[in-house]
Amino acid sequence: MNDSQLATVFRSGSCRTWTTSISIDERSSLLEQLFLTEPALPGIIVCQGSDIRGLLSRRVFLAALSQAYGREIFLNRPLQELLTSVALQTLTLSEDTPLPTACRAALAREEVTRFEPLLVTVGGETHIVQLADLLLAQAGALERNVALKNELAEHSAKVAADLQVALAEQHQLARDLVGARNLALYDALHDPLTGLLNRKGLFTEIASRTEAAVSLGRDACLLFLDLDRFKLINDSLGHHVGNQLLVEVAQRLSAIADQYGEESCVAARHSGDEFVLLCTAQHGEDEVLALAQAVHRSLTTPYMLDGKPYTLGVSIGAVAAVSFYQDVELAMRDADIAMYTAKRSKDRKIMLFEPAMHKVVERRVALEAALRQAVSRGEFRLHYQPILDVETDRVFAYEALLRWQRPDGIMSARHFIDLAEETGLTNEIGLWVVRTACRWLKTVQAKGQGPQTKVSLNVSAAQIMTIHLPEQIARICREEGLAPEHCIIEVTEQSAMVDPERAALVLQELKRLGFSLALDDFGTGYSSLSWLHKYPFDVLKIDRSLTAEVGQPGGSSKMAAGILHLSQLLGLHVVAEGIERQEQMDALHQLGFRLMQGYHIGRPQPDWPMAVTFPRAEGQTSPA
Repeated sequence: MNDSQLATVFRSGSCRTWTTSISIDERSSLLEQLFLTEPALPGIIVCQGSDIRGLLSRRVFLAALSQAYGREIFLNRPLQELLTSVALQTLTLSEDTPLPTACRAALAREEVTRFEPLLVTVGGETHIVQLADLLLAQAGALERNVALKNELAEHSAKVAADLQVALAEQHQLARDLVGARNLALYDALHDPLTGLLNRKGLFTEIASRTEAAVSLGRDACLLFLDLDRFKLINDSLGHHVGNQLLVEVAQRLSAIADQYGEESCVAARHSGDEFVLLCTAQHGEDEVLALAQAVHRSLTTPYMLDGKPYTLGVSIGAVAAVSFYQDVELAMRDADIAMYTAKRSKDRKIMLFEPAMHKVVERRVALEAALRQAVSRGEFRLHYQPILDVETDRVFAYEALLRWQRPDGIMSARHFIDLAEETGLTNEIGLWVVRTACRWLKTVQAKGQGPQTKVSLNVSAAQIMTIHLPEQIARICREEGLAPEHCIIEVTEQSAMVDPERAALVLQELKRLGFSLALDDFGTGYSSLSWLHKYPFDVLKIDRSLTAEVGQPGGSSKMAAGILHLSQLLGLHVVAEGIERQEQMDALHQLGFRLMQGYHIGRPQPDWPMAVTFPRAEGQTSPA
């Protein structure tokens, strides 16, 4: 038997092997235990009965877990289900296969699996082998062959010719080995989806570039970027669209880095939808802010995904002087904190790190932990604010407003709803709101308080992207015995902008099921009357910013009056929000408004008595 055959190599002990196997009927969590128990284990043989199905490599398994919800999807399910989304390695070589043939067969695989481990059958037993070990064994075998053929070269021309062939094979394998090592090094430092530096590569670059910049009397800055509502796009449109978006973001960041020059700026994907720019900064905070603004403009330009335009928000945190930190991790942490501070801000999406931000983050972490417990503890409450019809002096609808009953007092939804979206609790909380409000209205109707009164329910951006939302709300109404026509579903224009077409489908289905639809906070953000044509709204709620000056000396009422007139032409009910003064109420009534809501009408409260005297507008006729 030739000493370059696999059997000889295995018996000599010059090649590490493993025989670890698992049944296809086991749960996927056992895989993780096996890999954790033996860190050097490159893969596991998957068996079905007495038959071998193939080899599941460590890299493929970990890649499956790293996907969004990968651990939740795979770990507690049978291995059989995991194999529907990952590919097994099936290259199996026999013990009499020559080493060069084995190496070439392994290297001939597809690029993505070329350097994965393979299977070798020796003495009736199947072994797991690393390609690098085979290449090293082959290199050793070739060296021995070369030595032998050198001794015989002067005696045989044929041996000399064989030597030339062996040398050529050795050179080729050496080149392949160098290429494999270079590729492995590249893969270790780069993100496979976007091609940008990964976290490990980024930290390596930070260390080297910061040292080089300081030696030249310069400094480096860090920009930490997070894509707002990426999870919503990824979950609603699918991971393939989410990946397409991440690649496009990476391309735009690479273009910005190229503008600054490879030696001055580098882009990296930190994790998930988080990216980092590391750039040389010579002119302090002003230069850093200018760079951040350029990045923000680039990344908020609409993206074409599956042939449709989508707008994405971006939050950016910055550390202006990385050399200030002795530990790179601390610089990254502070940039991350600044980014989350920007993410929570309503009007500032770029933030330079300040030490005071640490306390804000600590409070937010504590708030998130308490919010998760609030769901299970039943700490949420609903308060109801009336929308008054001043012509009839009757309540047109009660808006259900979410409150959190905390040990230190009641917290309104605007202080925690964004956090609820980030933690994935919005749908659970939102459906609780629907059910609780429906039960309350049934109680109100049973007392004889306005059988035609409606309840108005706010729907978040995450919910409006859920295609099953209409049926979920309709099912709750059926279970609580409340007809859909008694419910108004309120959405804001901003929540529908994430995916206008999907939002249109959801709203149209709600309309078909009999629910009334309201466009809330009209007059803020990107408000446009064209939205009233695009979506089947019944009610338009004018934001308090357009009604605040009405009734004040020198205050303008033209905008509110114009919106009222156009809305009435479209057959919409119009609600004036933010009514806080009697003169404001009188002036709006004179303009033609009959539906009003605000603290002057009534503050939100857990319940309303049967007999309530509401303020009356000047010139209001007595109700019949």
